[in-house]
Amino acid sequence: MEYELRIKPDKQEPVEAEIVRGTELVSVPLVPLPRPFLEWQLKFRRANIRFFMSGEGEHDFAVHVGYMGTVNPDGPSPMNIAAKGVGLLPRHDIEPLTREIEALIEEGLNKGEKETRTKRLSFLLKLYEEVELDPFSFTTIEIYAKTTWRNIMYDPRCSVLFSSYRNTSFLINGVAEVLGPGTPEYRFVTGLHDLFHLPRSGKRREYPAVYRIWAVEAYNKTPGPKAGEKIA
Repeated sequence: MEYELRIKPDKQEPVEAEIVRGTELVSVPLVPLPRPFLEWQLKFRRANIRFFMSGEGEHDFAVHVGYMGTVNPDGPSPMNIAAKGVGLLPRHDIEPLTREIEALIEEGLNKGEKETRTKRLSFLLKLYEEVELDPFSFTTIEIYAKTTWRNIMYDPRCSVLFSSYRNTSFLINGVAEVLGPGTPEYRFVTGLHDLFHLPRSGKRREYPAVYRIWAVEAYNKTPGPKAGEKIA
């Protein structure tokens, strides 16, 4: 990695991110994710799980898919865009939640995907209904360690576009914190992934890292009179 990323003053109440590259320091302000974005995320994450449980009701999987743009230092194009599965993080108690997730994964691997499906989905629904989620960041797993990985190793600044067929779109500009195996965030995020996508091989995969994307600014990208307006 060609820089050091510092979240200040701390990760519970972040105010700025410092990108330190040798003797150069770039400071960018951090802001809470806008309320309309978080409300949209929670509404349809809950609705999606209910749809998976019953096969009925409205759903919108766009809350889970973010198109992530990163600075590309090599090649003819100055940037790269990749579709990423996006998740949310708990604001508190990440360790006990992770232990519960890992126990449910183990149960699923032992008893079977179909036999534990309802129990696993019920945990996810409870997570989005009852747990306080972090209002400053969201997360995604680095799976292939190719172009996005190379770019983030060079520069943590990124943009993530969420676009729904239900006529709702948001752009979140941010900085990506790289968190490797052994960190609480890594265990939680990869665990949540495996809880929903129970490993078919019976063995959990180790990914290169997860990104915790801290919000710098947000824009309304929904087509209409407010399209392009900054909302945070």
